[in-house]
Amino acid sequence: MNRQLFIEVLRQISSTFDLFKSFLSHEDYLKVENVLVIDRANNRQYVSGTIYLTATHLLFDDPENKRQTWILLPLISSADKLPTTQQGCPLRVRTKHFLSIEFIIPKERDCTDLHATLNQLKCDSIEKLYCFNYVAPTYLEKVWDPFLLATEYMRMGVPNREWRTETCNSSFEMCDTYPSLFYVPTSTTKAMLIASSKFRSRGRLPVLTYLHPNGASITRCSQPLSGFSQRCVEDEQLLQCILKTNSQSSTMYIIDTRPRINAVANRAAGKGYENEDHYSNIQFKFCPIENIHVMRGSLQKLLETCEMKNPSMNQYLNSLDNSSWLQHIKAVLDAAIFIARAVEVEKKNVLVHCSDGWDRTAQCCSLSELLLCPSYRSIHGFRMLIEKEWLSFGHKFGDRCGHTRVTDIKEQSPIFLQFIEIVWQLTQIYPSAFEFNERFLISLHDHCHSCQYGNFIGNCEKDRLDLRVKERTYSYWNYVLQNVNDFKNPAFRPQSAYASEVLIPTLNTQTLKFWLNMYHRFDSSLLPKENISNTLTNLVDHTAALNDHARLLEKRIRELRSVLDNGLSSYENIQNHVSQSTKILPDHDSSSNGNELPSSTIETKQSSAPTSSCDVESEIRDDQSLSGQPSSIPVTLQHQSSTEINEIPCNERIAFELNSVALDWRSYRTPFQCMCALPMDSAQRKHVCWRCGENFCSRCIEHGVRLPGLYSNSAAPVCKTCTRSIKSSLSMIECSKNLSTVTMKPSSLTDDENQI
Repeated sequence: MNRQLFIEVLRQISSTFDLFKSFLSHEDYLKVENVLVIDRANNRQYVSGTIYLTATHLLFDDPENKRQTWILLPLISSADKLPTTQQGCPLRVRTKHFLSIEFIIPKERDCTDLHATLNQLKCDSIEKLYCFNYVAPTYLEKVWDPFLLATEYMRMGVPNREWRTETCNSSFEMCDTYPSLFYVPTSTTKAMLIASSKFRSRGRLPVLTYLHPNGASITRCSQPLSGFSQRCVEDEQLLQCILKTNSQSSTMYIIDTRPRINAVANRAAGKGYENEDHYSNIQFKFCPIENIHVMRGSLQKLLETCEMKNPSMNQYLNSLDNSSWLQHIKAVLDAAIFIARAVEVEKKNVLVHCSDGWDRTAQCCSLSELLLCPSYRSIHGFRMLIEKEWLSFGHKFGDRCGHTRVTDIKEQSPIFLQFIEIVWQLTQIYPSAFEFNERFLISLHDHCHSCQYGNFIGNCEKDRLDLRVKERTYSYWNYVLQNVNDFKNPAFRPQSAYASEVLIPTLNTQTLKFWLNMYHRFDSSLLPKENISNTLTNLVDHTAALNDHARLLEKRIRELRSVLDNGLSSYENIQNHVSQSTKILPDHDSSSNGNELPSSTIETKQSSAPTSSCDVESEIRDDQSLSGQPSSIPVTLQHQSSTEINEIPCNERIAFELNSVALDWRSYRTPFQCMCALPMDSAQRKHVCWRCGENFCSRCIEHGVRLPGLYSNSAAPVCKTCTRSIKSSLSMIECSKNLSTVTMKPSSLTDDENQI
């Protein structure tokens, strides 16, 4: 069998065996055989395989095509049993990361059991979520990098003369969905804050969320409980205190992110919006962003469009337009741009609220800050933005993402998804202004639904403290930190004008795009064969590997040149030592050249030179020596110390160095699945093994391997098969070196002769 083919088969068998061994380590799992899956690209084509269901995953194994589909159970949004057909009983599974797959199960009883089990496995309590039982890979420690809200405000220059820290919510008594500390104007009193909290929905009073370098600020709150005629003097005074913190403007904006008709309707329920007659020096503006129910329906229509089978161009585009998804995206982005322009250009304070201040308010505040502050466009800064606006100020991730089956479906809504998509739209407009890439945004969306990490569990900071998530779960941000290179944008230029300035985009009808890699990520036939960002990342990594390897080769060449330059004097010294030692050896053939050493002496001298894995080369092989005779005797260079002499690499080591780095890498567009049969979608990075040049998924790659062929000796991504090969080869070289040193070193030589 061809050696390369044998290695390829062995790699696939080993990887698949390890995967199944870990997967089937659970004693309880459901197995259904002879299951058909409909190919969405061709309704008449079916794929046959086996379904495995455990307490955490649903796996479909297609042995014919060597392809596996893994679905984490918390990501399943619905499992619907469809009417029986001639082929069998269909079961349609939809996930929160937009996979729609239809299984046709031969026996209706098996379909019923699988459907019932899938529904039962969905958690009925937040305490049973996956994050509390998840066992992470060994490289990921259960360590939380603490986010300190005070540190982020200190970066903005707060507290200062105008703004102070307020700790009256340290026990979450004033507002249980706010952080334990927040920032208010220095001129406010505790009585003023308490009264304003009682006058605002859910107790969410106006507090500082962002301070711009020009002194203008963004504050956030919820709608007032004004009804048709109610007012609160303390709340009016609080807004006047906010206005006075900015000396550059005599007025401020109040942005209500609801359609005006919705705000007026809320007055009948005793809520509503601020009466301009009671709040002086206020400019009031409605930004018509629809509520969570409209957004949920819009996403449902969008997904139905994505699931259409062989639609015509008109059908697809009309259905996409009828979903109004991009119109809603534009409405949110328009509001954020208005806020950013008011702060940057008009230098006015802005107060933002919606109904309860945790959905549209979070969207508009975070997006406007992303436009205003370049720091938030880095990976670390974007994390700070999410921690502050979405986690600390209480977006209801548990309800909006439907983490448990007891969650009211009317509370679910793609609010965070809209925020992520708008950020992606901005990365398309300003491709060099953001440090993170599309994969980072998709990963962020997936993990806020997967319940794999504890960051997005619960509805507010208080919920996560009560659940002790930092003690019991892993952190998503630690995962990002360990894989940060996967999430970097290769086109990012931190010194570019866009990356260091305020972004105020101009939106036209043609500006926004449909996010194909998000909503069609599992339809490989629809995706581009080559992603620009992935290709650039691949080129950067390949160039780095070749440059590092070239530096090692240049060093070897310099060492050989040094040997040639110093070889004559060193060789004469060797001849003197050899002529003395040959007096105790048998006479050799008299026909030999007087300057030539006997072969037995050469072999003895060569064996006596100890070798190791040092990167110093001091031997001449397969060449002619300066005297015109073949020589393989180690030569002592003038710049080498005795310790360097003892670390000369052996032949096998040098050959291994030259072959340990792949010069050619496989193209990113070639494989659609890993060697372990895992399909590769747009959200997964295809890792290239620096030793063999093949593409692998994240679970088949090791990131801590040091290749001998790299000058920097830095860790490189290497597949598991090559990792085992490298360790085995190094062990063999070490054993060969030790054996040569111990068994072949002549005892009759002096220390000086051994050094030579």
